[in-house]
Amino acid sequence: MSTPTVTLIAEGNLEGLQASWWRGVADRWPEGAAPPHLQLLSFDDVMRDRGAIVGSVAVVFFGDEEGSSTCSPLRFGEALHERGVASVFLFPTIDKRRCAMNSECVMVASVDAPPGQLAWALAALAQRQPAVETMQHELRTTRRFQTGLRGEMDRVHEELQLAAQVQRDFLPQGLPTIPGLDVGVLFRPCGYVSGDIYDVLRLDETHAGFFIADAIGHGVPAALMTMVLCRSLPMKEIIGDSYRIVPPSEALTRLNVQLIKHQGESPRFASAVYGIINTETGEVTIAGAGHPPPLRYSDRGVEKVETEGGLLGVFPNETYQQTKFTLAPDEVLMLHSDGFETAFPDVHADAYGRRLPTMHYLRHFAGVAERVRDGAPLGHAFLDLARSLDGQAGSLHQVDDVTAIALVRVPVRPTDGLFNASTRIISAG
Repeated sequence: MSTPTVTLIAEGNLEGLQASWWRGVADRWPEGAAPPHLQLLSFDDVMRDRGAIVGSVAVVFFGDEEGSSTCSPLRFGEALHERGVASVFLFPTIDKRRCAMNSECVMVASVDAPPGQLAWALAALAQRQPAVETMQHELRTTRRFQTGLRGEMDRVHEELQLAAQVQRDFLPQGLPTIPGLDVGVLFRPCGYVSGDIYDVLRLDETHAGFFIADAIGHGVPAALMTMVLCRSLPMKEIIGDSYRIVPPSEALTRLNVQLIKHQGESPRFASAVYGIINTETGEVTIAGAGHPPPLRYSDRGVEKVETEGGLLGVFPNETYQQTKFTLAPDEVLMLHSDGFETAFPDVHADAYGRRLPTMHYLRHFAGVAERVRDGAPLGHAFLDLARSLDGQAGSLHQVDDVTAIALVRVPVRPTDGLFNASTRIISAG
């Protein structure tokens, strides 16, 4: 059993106070508790030397006149609290203001309090002090770790912001002006960076390419893969003074070969859809790699464009079949990532239910198509889609990235070369 040390702090004759007050307390020290050592200090000793108090508990004598800032109970109590010292403040008289100083570190009592009562109080404070000191040490250690962790989190935050900026640089800086075609894009990562990527490119005077991909997973690894996908997709080849537009099936096949060729120990997979549209005839050639099928909306309803082909980066010899159809002027072609399956949860769903896939997004896609067929610009219809997305429960913390591309054939307008009617809505996560 360790021997506690009681530090007696007062002004004036400390030896006399020891003889007149301390002796009565020491004589009534509880049986079974280790007898204490006594340390005598003045107020100046304590305030001048932070290490002067070496004991388990302090007894501080105050007079009725507390004009001295050095001996102010409040200031002195704060100094002892900072050092983690349990204290008993003794006053000649007790009033409400002094009683209010009672806390987990300070006990207020009268100088005339029974010595036996004070002896038990001091023994209890001394007995608990080692546990208090241990917790204070652990708290200081935790705070040091917290400071280091905060710095590390700030560093990661900065790196994620930089990663997000790099990924945004890989996205189209603006949608191209394509006579005869309006394009709408909604791109919303669920975090700093996105596992989705898209591209819309004018290939020549009469052809435009459109691409959407979803890397399996989230965070920076998925975002890095999307940049590889976007840069590795062969859309057009220059052959001497001419060029060749790479068909979608061949483009995905070659992309798959490149992904598998450069795979490391941790393979990464992605789904994708790539298509080419002839803006004069409306003929669409499209191929998919394990991605949700594109949707054709017309006054006859909705039709899925089924595509055959496995995920990119899985099967070395995978081939991708392409399909062709003609997009009528009254149709809307919609491509989307699977994040929309959790973007519109059931109205009364709980936190778990909001993560479950639903088919409600189809109703919202149909609303976009209906507005376009009624004559509304595609951009306005996509803004309504974005507002609907914002109105969903949990929209501030999306479960998955969401990306949608819509294509609509429109009459060629004289101002097509001056103004871009296409709309892109990008929201950072």
